[in-house]
Amino acid sequence: MNNYNDFGVKDWLEDPKFRNWVYRNESDRFWLTFLENTPSQRDNIEQAKNILLSVRGELDSISEQEVKSRIFTLLSTISVEDKNEKNPWWKGKWLQVAAVVLLTAGLGGYYWERLFPAPQPYYTMLENLKRSDMKEVINSDKNIKLVSLPDGSSVVLKQNARISYPVEFAPDKREVYLLGEAFFEVEKNPEQPFFVYSGEMRTRVTGTSFSIKANGQDKEVQLVVKTGIVEVSALNQNGGSSADLEKKTITLSPNQLVTLDRESLDIKTRKVDRPVLINLSIESQDFVFKRTPLKEAFATLEKTYGVQINFDKKITEGCTITAQLSDEPVLEKLDMICAIVNARYETDNGIITVFSNGCRE
Repeated sequence: MNNYNDFGVKDWLEDPKFRNWVYRNESDRFWLTFLENTPSQRDNIEQAKNILLSVRGELDSISEQEVKSRIFTLLSTISVEDKNEKNPWWKGKWLQVAAVVLLTAGLGGYYWERLFPAPQPYYTMLENLKRSDMKEVINSDKNIKLVSLPDGSSVVLKQNARISYPVEFAPDKREVYLLGEAFFEVEKNPEQPFFVYSGEMRTRVTGTSFSIKANGQDKEVQLVVKTGIVEVSALNQNGGSSADLEKKTITLSPNQLVTLDRESLDIKTRKVDRPVLINLSIESQDFVFKRTPLKEAFATLEKTYGVQINFDKKITEGCTITAQLSDEPVLEKLDMICAIVNARYETDNGIITVFSNGCRE
């Protein structure tokens, strides 16, 4: 295992995991934590990231082989460092030229923000928790990803979204942490309120459905309510609410959209015609079935939640559904549908299998 504490700039340049972080943002949490815990390496890492982005030149993807080739060429062409030189080679003129090129192209600030973005509250809050029983799910796929929480609540993650939660919720509250865009259907339980921490916004519900847009690079955090009542508060940068911010807590009803300015913590609300915020079909899906064939009902769930439902189409071809479902989590919807057609289901690694003897007399 590499001892990163002793790394120099050249070592960072030649480390594949480090390059994957710079170019693909892989293991982002690990590297941000390492930076926070190892301030002695911050300067080396800063220079290495500058060099890697400089040799690539553009944000367009290039092969790993090409990256290695450019780094090798760069290091090979650098003359042997003058032993009397006060500055190390990586602070030489060529890097200054690269910096000028970036600034001339108007990219300096952009790259700088990408290189060393402000710590995200998502990571800060998780670090402050210091809990070993937290589970994190990341959707690195372009398709949506369903997450079923320990209480049965459903979360639909968009691409690049991530959510962290304990493997078992506390008896008096349910708390999850979100970075990115997601839709929630929360299992009703007034005795165990549900909290979502997303950027500088805290959301409190007891059972409802809503969408949150909390991307790390955005200047605002937004939420829109589909069903139920939602309470929203502003948080300080450490993730904890302060007395001054408590007055900014507001209560929202369906079709209300709230926008929180991440810098000023100002909160604005407005009414919308439809509770659509992150362009997911589930935001406008009404789940109304009138003598709907079972296979069509399952197809609706598969498309809406991004799940796979296996069932015998021939045996169930006579089954129809007449029901109006609402903001129940997906597994609760399946409970209702299976009860109607006298079936049962099992889940295994995200795949749902329905067992039925059919609906013919």
